[in-house]
Amino acid sequence: MAAQYGLRTRDAANAVTLDTTVTSVRSLKMFTVTGTGAYNQYFNIPDIKASSFVVVDALYSAKGSTWSPQAFWTDGQLHLRAAGTRTWQVMILADGGDAFAAPGSYGIRARNGNIKTQIDSVNKVLGIKYGGTFEFGMYWRPGMQAIISDPYYFQFPTPITTYERPMVFLNAENYMMVTGFYVSGGPGNWTGWGISHASVYYRQHGLEVSDFMKMKWLLASYKNDTPLVDQYGAVVRDAANQRIFSTTDNLALLSAQPSSNAFWNDGEPIVVGSTYNYSSRVTWTGSFDDYVLANALFSQTNIEQTVDPIVINWGGFLPGNRSILKMYAQRTSSGGAPVDGLSANGRTLFASRPMKQLF
Repeated sequence: MAAQYGLRTRDAANAVTLDTTVTSVRSLKMFTVTGTGAYNQYFNIPDIKASSFVVVDALYSAKGSTWSPQAFWTDGQLHLRAAGTRTWQVMILADGGDAFAAPGSYGIRARNGNIKTQIDSVNKVLGIKYGGTFEFGMYWRPGMQAIISDPYYFQFPTPITTYERPMVFLNAENYMMVTGFYVSGGPGNWTGWGISHASVYYRQHGLEVSDFMKMKWLLASYKNDTPLVDQYGAVVRDAANQRIFSTTDNLALLSAQPSSNAFWNDGEPIVVGSTYNYSSRVTWTGSFDDYVLANALFSQTNIEQTVDPIVINWGGFLPGNRSILKMYAQRTSSGGAPVDGLSANGRTLFASRPMKQLF
């Protein structure tokens, strides 16, 4: 047996709550940037490496009108397109190889071969606060929470008080096509989240009229304010005695986009009347256990600074297939020629799954 290095904790029932020897606990570095109004905007962020994975998220939210810019990155630089003058949240996926923030840093670091874990006040770990299941689709049936004209909405039992929007991850038992993602509230007072069904195009995917979606979702935040459930495990606090991490929390395990960091045109557009749906795909994990981050993916995108610049993004998983993630950018002929709303590296996302099973 190879040597094992790292940290392992158990709960009162002797179940493992954290094992850094087998699970890489990735974390997030978070920054904000404010747009200058230029079409192409560049920001120097040394923490972004060529191998980094970056998500740019909105810091506002409104049902049906939340949008985000296209985001690209290279070593040390973030490139936003059509970002306007808003302030945007920048999240960099970290793998535990960075130096602790100085001075006065608090945290833990463990490494077993190439498996790394680092949790501190800068490398923030996401804990799952809420999760659930629901059904929605084109036509009503018993047990469904929403149909296409009635988006699903979840009201938080108590507001999420982080400055950043909480992260919502989506999955489904099989087919999933969604759009119109939003989080209600604002920085420091996020109150709920919603999503709409995109099954208006279900026939294009070989499905029956009665098709519906059995959805699963997770909501994660780095705010560790849930009560400690027992006296077993490990807790990390900062200089202000605020809890950074506890092994009693159910972590949202993060992984980078599996095989590529760019969508590409797959030549499978959907055209209905005057509506053109530009089709893109990216290689996905192949696992039905992996959830996809909804925040920056299923809202609208600003792609240019001309007339009618906002395009509707919708997409998800095709029936029985987790080898790809499909996305569509919707544009009507009245807005001009079809536009590449999901150009290479223009949308950002990553996969997640809970450390402890929820359903």
